[in-house]
Amino acid sequence: MDSLGTLTQLRALEPQLRQFGVASLYLFGSRAKGGASSASDVDLFFERQPGQRLSLLDVIGIRHFLEDHLHLPVDLILRESLHPMLRGDIEAEAVAVF
Repeated sequence: MDSLGTLTQLRALEPQLRQFGVASLYLFGSRAKGGASSASDVDLFFERQPGQRLSLLDVIGIRHFLEDHLHLPVDLILRESLHPMLRGDIEAEAVAVF
């Protein structure tokens, strides 16, 4: 699946992801840059809705939801948890899903 296909699938999941407390979602890594192979995972970071508290189990649940719908492995992280030394590069290549 190319980056456009990945984005299309992710955008279709927006209503459910918002119910989980996701305010915005971004694609990065090989799928955002167009260099993904069929074995590539889907790298995503997200922001929580204001005032939304999410536990580690909540984030794992969101990741499993995404994997079930994309049929691909997913790496998911909160934007605020991006490593400070990598954040600039990750955000620069990121593509907004919603």
